[in-house]
Amino acid sequence: DRSRAGRMRLIYFDIPGKAEAIRLCAAVAGVPLEDVRVTRETFAEMKAKGELPYGQVPALDVGEGKFLAQSSAILRYVGTIGGLHPASDPLAAARIDAIVAEEEDMFCGISVSRYGPRFGFDFEGREDYRAQVRKLLNDEVLPRHLRFLETLLADSATGWLANTEKPSIADFVFVPRLQWLVSGANDGIDGDLLARFPRVAGLIEKLMGLPEVVDYVVRVAIRREQRKVRYVEVICTDT
Repeated sequence: DRSRAGRMRLIYFDIPGKAEAIRLCAAVAGVPLEDVRVTRETFAEMKAKGELPYGQVPALDVGEGKFLAQSSAILRYVGTIGGLHPASDPLAAARIDAIVAEEEDMFCGISVSRYGPRFGFDFEGREDYRAQVRKLLNDEVLPRHLRFLETLLADSATGWLANTEKPSIADFVFVPRLQWLVSGANDGIDGDLLARFPRVAGLIEKLMGLPEVVDYVVRVAIRREQRKVRYVEVICTDT
């Protein structure tokens, strides 16, 4: 029921990150969602006040001072409200959830190599070891997971990961993460990594070509340009 989502606010930074899957899902499903993009300073203030569950974002403000945390839980909630996660079919939902869990497995190594202390690993002064980890990820670990995805898509009659009529939350969670993976943001990860996996590359193109997604991307670009203009105006006024 989309009406239940009328007061929802998604709180995250002005980057794709862990919130982009939720934003894309809401756009395609037509779920009303205020896309609140906070600064690091605002985030720190909210965290200090104890407003964020687990002290992190993304966080979904569902109204009346209640917040939902963890990106996968938020994505399932938004997908269910928007009719893109089959709450009435537990087995179908579990199959989709299994693919979402595969994303967590696939990106675990990258996350640890980027944010070592968060997971109890200290790479300080051990850049050679981090480089070895990234090489193993690039050459063996990530291709293994990409082959899993390629097989899922080969068996799909619809071109979506879970063989659903419309994109599922599995498609929404994988596409922005795969884009980020080969964006150049991760040293040691080949920007052409997806070239050997044409169906995976095709999934990205398929999802990003949906009219609702194209419209969302345009709206985000316009918002950013408007912020730039306002910033310039302030600078000019101050000087």
